[in-house]
Amino acid sequence: MDVVKVVGKYLNTPVGTVCYNTDKVLTTVLDKENVEGFASIILRLATKSGISMSQVQTLLSYQWLEHLSMYANQAHANTNFALIFLQGLNKGLQKNTFLTGNHLTIADVAAYHSIYPMMERLSILEQESLVHVCRWIKHLQSKPKATKSVPNWAIEPLPKQLYPHELKDVDLTKPVLYFPQPFSFPGYPVILYL
Repeated sequence: MDVVKVVGKYLNTPVGTVCYNTDKVLTTVLDKENVEGFASIILRLATKSGISMSQVQTLLSYQWLEHLSMYANQAHANTNFALIFLQGLNKGLQKNTFLTGNHLTIADVAAYHSIYPMMERLSILEQESLVHVCRWIKHLQSKPKATKSVPNWAIEPLPKQLYPHELKDVDLTKPVLYFPQPFSFPGYPVILYL
């Protein structure tokens, strides 16, 4: 319910009263019309605010939003389920910058606000295993309007950074952070555990 309100603020679009109906389905009234379901509400808010998406982006957004609505509550309640849920998200982001491709959509904004608390609860090792989710979060955090309702997620400091010319003097008894060049995402490290 809170995510819907945050998305409404992001889009600068009134959300109305958001509640659960007798069938326990998230419901609101937009333009004097009853709108039911998390994904339907978010996409209707996007349309109402004037955001245009291609048919493919709309369908992919709907799928991601439905996935969030089905599993996010359970993931918030259970840390083990949260890790499995986030691993699925990580796999989905493996070949895309954002959820629906290479452009930010409303699905990314809603997903960010939904999964942010899950990521905070994970250990550093678990966070490091979700490389694509971490990259996606950093991309979103570079757009302050999309993430302003929560503080930026801070990744704990990693071991000393090394560049190629420094590898000959490396102590291989502990983890090494190495920046290979060229790399598909400049500035994103590869951690070598030797």
